[in-house]
Amino acid sequence: MVIVIILAAFVAPGLVGKFKQGGPTGQGGPGTCASLQAGEWTPEQGECPSTNAETSAKCEEFCVKHPDCCGDRTQGGQPFGGQEKILSLPSAWQIMNLKRSYPETIKALNEGPNIYTRSLEQKVISDEKLEAIKAVGFNTIQIMLIGKKENGQLVFNEANNAALLNDIVAIKKHGLAVWVALDIAGGKPGTANVLGNYSDFKASYLDFTKNSAELMEKYKVEYFTASNEPDKTFKEQKAWSVAEINSNLVDFFPATNVVAREKFSGKLINKITQTQRHTKEVVAASFKNVDIAGVDVGPPMDGRMSLADYKRELDEYQSYATVAEKAGVPWMNAEYWLGDFEGVGEFAKQNELKYAQVSFDAYLKVSPKGAGYTWNDWNTFSLPQGEQMKQAMKEFLNKI
Repeated sequence: MVIVIILAAFVAPGLVGKFKQGGPTGQGGPGTCASLQAGEWTPEQGECPSTNAETSAKCEEFCVKHPDCCGDRTQGGQPFGGQEKILSLPSAWQIMNLKRSYPETIKALNEGPNIYTRSLEQKVISDEKLEAIKAVGFNTIQIMLIGKKENGQLVFNEANNAALLNDIVAIKKHGLAVWVALDIAGGKPGTANVLGNYSDFKASYLDFTKNSAELMEKYKVEYFTASNEPDKTFKEQKAWSVAEINSNLVDFFPATNVVAREKFSGKLINKITQTQRHTKEVVAASFKNVDIAGVDVGPPMDGRMSLADYKRELDEYQSYATVAEKAGVPWMNAEYWLGDFEGVGEFAKQNELKYAQVSFDAYLKVSPKGAGYTWNDWNTFSLPQGEQMKQAMKEFLNKI
């Protein structure tokens, strides 16, 4: 059995993967940037290579002076060489300087697992993209990392773990908060529809959650989701009865959060879908042991549902906010999306703005007010109505 586990991530080119680990003291030893002295300029994550002539020259000068800090720069005649199979992990001094910064209201961009269903190429999110994201008004990025199962245990996928950690450093460099989410399915529906015995799965998942939470604490991640939409994957388990699925969810939500809290001192956010179709017990479980309860909403935008019906689906914001208030837990929209992992359909491409406005309007009128709003994903701004969508998004984010 193969289970794909995801933590949030998205990425773009940089020096990372060429710039080796070590410290600015020059005492890291061979291959660890030993020649680097305290106070010397070093490239930030995602800064090299660069299309800017001045920065590119600085990157080149750095590697000429410190060849032990850079990889093979001769491949293809390009500075810093070709992309290594696995990125180098951020250096100790980069990690040491990471700090948490919580926005008053979470205005999140979620890239989700889409990047990994298309390619596993190792890149680091660029400065240019991060600045473009900030310009729209986002202050938080939700990212994921694909894991794998080995010898019956859930473990980190080494390559994608490195991508996630380098992304965290790059994101924080631009003053954005980081939100990492663990996911059971790891992609399109059906990829994890055989979890097996619940007790065995739970034990393995909790161990993976603890290891992940400890790593997120080390990198000073602001927000952590221990189980991203487990209700969707649990519903796919053919060997579990409806009663077992509900019972397992009631147990799973709080259990994963308890384990995460053992190692993680940031804020925990739950993510659940279609709460109006769940039992009261399952919904109540999504409020346990968390700082913020999140609801993920994305009715099919394919033309088969009328706009009036689509608006009724967005009433879920209010219904979830109401029960969250009774539970004494802040709520938020943890995801609003336009399409599935296979891509956005033609109807959504042509009606993106109109339907997104329905989501904005529904969110703004909810009482109590939400703690944040999450948009899936950056690629939607490249659709036919992309520029208009960006402007509408700016205006909306200014209101929340």
